[in-house]
Amino acid sequence: MPNDVSDGYYQSAAPKISEWGKVVNCRPGLYFRPTSIAELQQFLTDQLQSGTAVTNLRILGGLHSCSEIFSGDIVVDPSALPKTLDWDAGNTGVTAAANIHLHDFLLALSLRGKSLSATGGTDAQMLAGLISTNTAGATIHHSIYELLDWVEFLSVAADGKSMQLRKIANGSPDFNAAVCSLGLMGFITRVHFRTIDTPYYKVTQSIVAIDTVVKDPLHTSTLYDFWRIEWIPDTDHGLLWTANGIPAKDAKPDGDYPADGTETILKYLGFISDRLEHAGPFLNESLKLAYFAMREAHKASTLTGPLRNMIPVDRTAPVRVAQAEWCFCPADLGAAMTVCRNYFSASKWPNTPIEIELTRTDSYLMSAWNWPGLPAIAKFNFQYLTDYMTPADLAATMNHLQGLWAACEAAGLTFKAHWGKINFLDAQFVGQHYELRAFKPYIQPMFLNDSLRARLL
Repeated sequence: MPNDVSDGYYQSAAPKISEWGKVVNCRPGLYFRPTSIAELQQFLTDQLQSGTAVTNLRILGGLHSCSEIFSGDIVVDPSALPKTLDWDAGNTGVTAAANIHLHDFLLALSLRGKSLSATGGTDAQMLAGLISTNTAGATIHHSIYELLDWVEFLSVAADGKSMQLRKIANGSPDFNAAVCSLGLMGFITRVHFRTIDTPYYKVTQSIVAIDTVVKDPLHTSTLYDFWRIEWIPDTDHGLLWTANGIPAKDAKPDGDYPADGTETILKYLGFISDRLEHAGPFLNESLKLAYFAMREAHKASTLTGPLRNMIPVDRTAPVRVAQAEWCFCPADLGAAMTVCRNYFSASKWPNTPIEIELTRTDSYLMSAWNWPGLPAIAKFNFQYLTDYMTPADLAATMNHLQGLWAACEAAGLTFKAHWGKINFLDAQFVGQHYELRAFKPYIQPMFLNDSLRARLL
């Protein structure tokens, strides 16, 4: 029997399940891997009719969320369900099984000359997980969900004893609950996206003074379709990544990042892994020297290629990280950076860069990016290498982030946190900063785990 879910799945086994960053683990009491929607529907119906109140039932996605959102006493693994794609006439849209991973979905689209209009920084998630946690891209010009027409759920019927398929269309009142539903409205079976012709991008990477980018982030967003800066620890510089659309004739048809390139600092760290084994979660002198050497040696570069290769820039990073993704009002970006500088100077810097980007706001009830009246929010992604973490290192990382959370609150900053990353949300914070009252009627109790119950009820 495997010790880790990534080693293989057995319907009768209850493996230890770890997310990508190896931060959160769970070992469910009951583990089920259905091979058809009918089989899944019967399993969930059996749970409802078992004679006991069913709770703590969670459904796995791509295991890219370093939070307790996937933990449960009963865990359903959808990886063996059929991965179907049903194309509209002229490939103008597609109905996709929600257990398809984004990278496979983008590849299938590309084979027909089609694409979505945006992705996040990685493409590892299943479509269901992408939608359930509301992954967002490094752009204010596009949204991953602007082409999403509907989401189909397998949810509890009105009788409370059976399961039914329910389709929620974009534009309906329920759609704002369906995106970022946190797995609480049922199992996402299928989704329908409209498609666009494959867009191509020119990507640049260069080391710059960070203030030139973040002093006026909304202006920076007028210069680029996508952008992100990786703030090098304990410096005033960062690696700026930008992407602007170009005509197909000016791009490499299947252009990609070189295998030996360092388009992100996470990838650079993979080349100096010998310095990381005993580094712990914080910046040390050896890493400082490595970052200095990288900064001095880095040469600005330009690449071209299709969206599926250019935009999910972290997809080839060879190291794993614990991540906390918190967002602030763009007008408070400077103040947030000051809090970070002061806190990290007193309490150590993380050993990896802090990613900063703007993303478009939305109206989804439980979304961290739901900020009425603002066109965009500033996301900070705090990262700590986990490949060599000991249990003591992990505890120190969590304490470090909790201290930063407290420092942001003490400074009077308004901020929110992505549910799929490390956060310190409690019921009071959620009630104040998310549209919890409007979302509560959509919660199906059987899908609540202990972590979500403590934050939502």
